[in-house]
Amino acid sequence: MTSMFDQYNKTLKRDESSVKSSAVTPTSSGYISVRMSQEAPIFGKLKMNISMPHVINHLVVSNGWLMLVMANNVVFRMQLVDINRSDEVALEKYTAGQEISRVFLDPLGAHLLIALVPKSTQFVPELLYLHRSQSKPKRIDKFRDHEITCVAFNYENDSETSTGAILLGTSRGLIFEVELAVESDKVVHNNWKQLPNYLPLYGSRDDEGLVFDIGRNENIPITGIEYFRVPNTSEYIVLATSVDRFYKFQETIKSDDRQPLQSIFNSYLNVPEDIQDFHEIKSVAKGKTTKLRVCYDYKSHFPRSFGWITEPCIFYGEMDAKSDSPARMVHNKRIPFPENEKNAPVAFALTDFHAILVYPDHLTAISLLNYQVVYEEFISENLGPLQNAVRDYRENVIYVYSTKVIFRIRVTNEERNVWQIYLEKGEFDRALRYAKDNPAHLDIVLCKQAEQCFNRKEFIESARLFAETKSSFEGICLKFLEINENEALMIFLRKRLEGLKAQDKSQITMLVVWMVELFLTEMARRGDSQEQVRVLQRDFDVFMNTPRVVECMKTNRSVIYDLMASHGDAHNLATFTAVNRDFENVVNQHIALGKFLEALNVLRGQNRPELFYKYAPILMENIPAETIAAAMAQGKRLDPVKLLPTLIVLESDVHVTEIIRYLEYCVHLLGCSETAIHNFLIKLYAQNRSEKLMIFLETQGKDVSMIHYDVHYALRVCRQHNVAEACVFLQCLLEMWHQAVELALTVNTKLAQHTASMAPDRDLRRKLWLRIAEHEIRGREDVKEALELLQECDLLRIEDLLPFFSDFERIDHFKEAICDALKEYNLKIQEQRRDMDESAKSAEKVRAELQSFRNRSVTISASDQCTICSAALLVRPFFVFPCGHKFHEDCLEKHLAPLLGAEAAQRLSGLKLRLSMLGAGEGDAQNAREALKEEIQSIVAADCCFCGELTIETIDKPFISDWERVRNDWE
Repeated sequence: MTSMFDQYNKTLKRDESSVKSSAVTPTSSGYISVRMSQEAPIFGKLKMNISMPHVINHLVVSNGWLMLVMANNVVFRMQLVDINRSDEVALEKYTAGQEISRVFLDPLGAHLLIALVPKSTQFVPELLYLHRSQSKPKRIDKFRDHEITCVAFNYENDSETSTGAILLGTSRGLIFEVELAVESDKVVHNNWKQLPNYLPLYGSRDDEGLVFDIGRNENIPITGIEYFRVPNTSEYIVLATSVDRFYKFQETIKSDDRQPLQSIFNSYLNVPEDIQDFHEIKSVAKGKTTKLRVCYDYKSHFPRSFGWITEPCIFYGEMDAKSDSPARMVHNKRIPFPENEKNAPVAFALTDFHAILVYPDHLTAISLLNYQVVYEEFISENLGPLQNAVRDYRENVIYVYSTKVIFRIRVTNEERNVWQIYLEKGEFDRALRYAKDNPAHLDIVLCKQAEQCFNRKEFIESARLFAETKSSFEGICLKFLEINENEALMIFLRKRLEGLKAQDKSQITMLVVWMVELFLTEMARRGDSQEQVRVLQRDFDVFMNTPRVVECMKTNRSVIYDLMASHGDAHNLATFTAVNRDFENVVNQHIALGKFLEALNVLRGQNRPELFYKYAPILMENIPAETIAAAMAQGKRLDPVKLLPTLIVLESDVHVTEIIRYLEYCVHLLGCSETAIHNFLIKLYAQNRSEKLMIFLETQGKDVSMIHYDVHYALRVCRQHNVAEACVFLQCLLEMWHQAVELALTVNTKLAQHTASMAPDRDLRRKLWLRIAEHEIRGREDVKEALELLQECDLLRIEDLLPFFSDFERIDHFKEAICDALKEYNLKIQEQRRDMDESAKSAEKVRAELQSFRNRSVTISASDQCTICSAALLVRPFFVFPCGHKFHEDCLEKHLAPLLGAEAAQRLSGLKLRLSMLGAGEGDAQNAREALKEEIQSIVAADCCFCGELTIETIDKPFISDWERVRNDWE
């Protein structure tokens, strides 16, 4: 097989100089391992430059604060980031007859608890509390006579003045809940409570009832205790250890519980020991002290793991707040100490993947995954024996101290080999998680996992994994070809195809062609199973529609065509042409297979009207309803006129129905105004749906200039198909009234009467009605029915109808009609006489009034004033009105101007202008001036401006129009 990729099949070399960091590297990984420098060890110690004048007995570190207790009973406090912030607190007067057994520091580094034990029976155990801001410790009287052996601080507490709720374990197996706070240099203990016993069999009673006693009434001390809350819940977990037992208590607490920690233990009351949640590890040396450590993660506010060190081993477990298990604890196991160690360590510290074991003369770090020693270093005897290891979880730093010095343990990339350990254990998911940042390691893990899947005959998963590696392309392909696993091979090829870059065109082309060949071969081979073929076809369709494949097809279309044709796969050939938007070829393929609906669907999905015009004839012939629906869905993208050649050749009833539906859609919804469309629709109506023709014609209107069909063509078609009513309508449009009435008479009289009534001219209407009367009267014996025409049309009289009757008709038949006509004439004559009499009286009255006006006069005295300006009336030309009002001519004109209409005001202005332009000459000029004056006076003095009609018409106008000016005048 020809190689498609240039790869270097190299083997990663083992770095012998790296301690415990070798990797199993399968061949053909595709990577070259070159280590330019020695890797730093995972663990290393650094001696802190702190010189103590006395032996160090105890040391605790939290939140960057270091506090140690020296042999002279002095507490030395120092902030590590600022060594100048340090002080000493003397404890001599508090420790008389006693010695300091243990010290406890909260996660904030603010609250220090000091446990005292007596040196003789004259004294009792006590507990001291020292706040970081105080220089003197305070005794906690409530804990007098109780030796405190362990403290569970609240990791979520963020107050430096209060510890929050904490748990304290004693040397007698009792647990207390309390909250310590500093108020005005005083120590206050709130909610002090001795927890109830959950084992009444081993419990004891005191004044407050049953007490919590892990010591089982044997004074077995509590060696460790921790508690924490599951994030985003109200679920609490308490871990507690004695000399030989590990306990876990778990409970969901109510939000209003005032003592939440005490409530954790309530559900364990009266629980038999055999069903308790504890682990027991018997120790050979009963007096050996055990320790409990948790690896707390301040980012998630939940421990990653816990460790309980005993004489035989380390009991270790991982914790997961998101675990499906309600216990939240996973992968519990017992980790043995190194084989070369004869004694148990005096202390230990937990990291994410290792445990640092502290022996008096050396340090040993073992992997928590494969239990191998990864670090070991001995301490000089001159520095004193090592005592303990503490970890500052907020600063993520580990400190180990002896009686004389303090070491800071440096942790460098401790997860570097975790992926390899998980790989060797076959835990591939975890191996991948820790190898994802290193491509070479990731490739090794994937290769090994893929090989394992292949050996298990899990070929699909194996192909998927191999595709993500840098393994030899040819080798992997041969693996699957040799066992005839085409399906897995296709998955491998597809994944590799997805990983290629756009510029790798030749490789992309070869993979695409190979994939097509494999798909077609598999579908042909599994032809007997329709379900399998259906699944393969679905996958093939998805493959063909991926952007990379579509792009490849644009330049290799002919190769794929030939390949599909060689397999005789018409369906996929059509699909392929669709992917490449070769719509014409797609439609041809569907039509060749008689799949007209599929061809129509292709036309629906593209925006090329020319293809629709091309294939519409054959589609219309075979699936008319669907074709018309598709054409209507195209809307205005299709030109109906271009579809006419397709429509006019189809004459079956089914085709006609669908064609009419499309033409109606074009006319009524698209608003098509093409004459050809309207004419064709009229033809189809006249030929097949005559009942719809009149409705269509009437909706088009009766204005010839506004209709879109050819009236003459429509009339010719209607005559050809004998649609008389439509012919009448069209003849009316063409003003062929006589022909229309004649044709209407052949249908029915009502239509003829309606047609005659529409004639625009009165004389024409009368002639048409006379023709209708003649048609109705001649040859009819029922004179009464013939005479009813007189009531249908007011243009006809009895005398108009008489010539149409036979000369032998009896007068009795017309008696009633003639009498009615004579009565009507008589009434009209009397009405005209009354009108003449009223006209004569009115004329007489007018003559009398004119006569009275001739003798009427108005007397003007010298004291008369103008009604408008109140000046003497006689000083200027004036007008006197019959109502008695008198006005100067200019005052009247000025007052009247705003009341005139626009036309009258414009005319008055024009007359005055023409008058001013005429001179005071003789003859014609003088006559013209007089005529203009008379016309001006006819406008100005037409009526009294106070009581005439003009004033009455302006009664709704306001008296004041410029209110702003009036307001300013008043102010």
